[in-house]
This record gives sequence, C-alpha cells and structure tokens, in this order.
Amino acid sequence: MDRTQSLIDEFRAEPAESDRRRELVAGMSDILAERPDHPAAVAFLASVAADTEEYDLARVQATTALRLSPPTDDAHRQRAARALLAVMRGPDEDLVRQYAAMALGPYADDPEVHDAMAAAVLDDEDQLVRDNALAALSHAGPSDGRAEVLHRLADDRALGREAARILTAWGREPAA
Repeated sequence: MDRTQSLIDEFRAEPAESDRRRELVAGMSDILAERPDHPAAVAFLASVAADTEEYDLARVQATTALRLSPPTDDAHRQRAARALLAVMRGPDEDLVRQYAAMALGPYADDPEVHDAMAAAVLDDEDQLVRDNALAALSHAGPSDGRAEVLHRLADDRALGREAARILTAWGREPAA
C-alpha cells in the first residue's frame, strides 16, 4: 500500500471531529505538492472539501491544498474546481466558504469559475467571502474578464479601492 492510500485509510478510520483528520489531509497536501496530478490525492481532497458532513477544519485544509497545489491535468483540475465551486455556493459555514473562495484563483480561467468568483466578489452576503474572492481574482492575474469585474467594483465602498489598486498593478486604468 502506498502512502496516499495509507493516509486515506487512516483518515476514514478517525472519528469525524478529530484534529487528526485535519493533519491527515495536510499529509495529503504534501503528496499533492510533490505530484499535483496524483489521482487519488486530487479525488480525496476534492471529496473532503465538498463533503458538507465533514469536519470543517479538514475541509479548510483540503481547500487550501487545492489552492496551493492545483492539478495540471484538465480532468483533475476540473474535478478540483467543481468541488471548490460547490463549497463556495453551498450552505456551509462561512469559514469553509471563505477558504473555498480564496482557493478558486488558480482555476479562474474556467468560465464557470470566473462567473462564480465575479458573483461572489460583487454580491455575496459574507464580506469575507467577497474579500477572498477578490484576492483570488487578483491572484489569477490580468484578463479582460477579470478587469471588467474589477471595474464594476469601482463604486463599491468596501472593495473599490482594492479593485483600483489591483487594476493599477496590472497596468490597467482604474475607473475614474
């Protein structure tokens, strides 16, 4: 049995609210950092992130792993993105949604991810989800679509200044 399967088996054997579960997800993060397209690691982290019955801290750790070591294979990348979208759009605790919003940056070229990030940054009820979606947009880097979202934020009292700062950093003119 390889290390990946061993971590997955140990995770499943732990009680639901165990801090050890979060630690085991962190171990899986290390595997993904070494091999971003490890099929078992990607599938495991995506399933932990999307599982609304899972321990929130394990879910946060899984979203962080998917942000820091995004898969490069299209199928694995799409699986990770769909899991993160489900979390951010879901009825979850705000903390998990906030981390999912932040984790979407590496997946922003996917049109569905872009649309979800735009919706979150423009309209989400949780200000920290909005803040994290804006950080993810910034992390994703310049594109016409992302610049358009930032221009739409120009008059936003909470995020307008940061949107203008990002546009300037990208070499784009902020709205006057």
